[in-house]
Amino acid sequence: MDQTVVRAQAITELHTLLLEAAGVEEFVEGVAQAAAGRIAPDAHVAIMLKRQGRPTGVASSDERAAQCDEVEFAANEGPCLTSAETGERIVIQELEGDERWPAWADAARRAGFRSAAAIPRPVREGVDIAINLYSEDPGVWDDAALATADMYADEVARTLRLCLRSADQAEINEDLKAALASRAVIDQAMGVIMAENRCSSEEAFRILRSASQNRNLKLRDVAAALIENVTGVAPQPGTEFAERSPGQ
Repeated sequence: MDQTVVRAQAITELHTLLLEAAGVEEFVEGVAQAAAGRIAPDAHVAIMLKRQGRPTGVASSDERAAQCDEVEFAANEGPCLTSAETGERIVIQELEGDERWPAWADAARRAGFRSAAAIPRPVREGVDIAINLYSEDPGVWDDAALATADMYADEVARTLRLCLRSADQAEINEDLKAALASRAVIDQAMGVIMAENRCSSEEAFRILRSASQNRNLKLRDVAAALIENVTGVAPQPGTEFAERSPGQ
């Protein structure tokens, strides 16, 4: 299909989502679902929001893509984070044998993915997004798919910029608090594992990720259960988050 038509359809979809969504989270979730159907056949999409250096998985077209991104954030390395840092698109046509980011690559392969890509865009100062693509097939990111992904990244960043300007600031703060709390719980659990096993942070993360995969649970849920089993009380969220006024 002509890219001009694809772009026009995508923009119409985005504007409709923006008008109908109850909040930022619902809007971005709708974008992930729509993009998965347009970028390439059987594409899986996850969207990362990075604000003040902190990455958060804000939406995904399915749970497998979300879990791969979650592993990446916990390991603090992967194509999504690298692309957001450099501002450059990363394309991996074949995951087998690519060991630049071992924890993430292992999680992606275990999820059944054979290829991936990360498309970054700035939203405003201190805020960036990346559209993360996964596929069960190798070599699917051809020029047409990447052009559509680039277009979606442009429009998502542009529309999200409007959302951030108009959305209720309290809602944004609560969303970010929840994301930071999840990260804090994972960090606390890794500390418990390191103390009990006298191991490195890398080994602690490997143990936590293995438990997550074996139980088919999210990392933060496994981490929370571990902390509660050891201490007898629910994990406490971090206290690093500072409320921001609408102008910030």
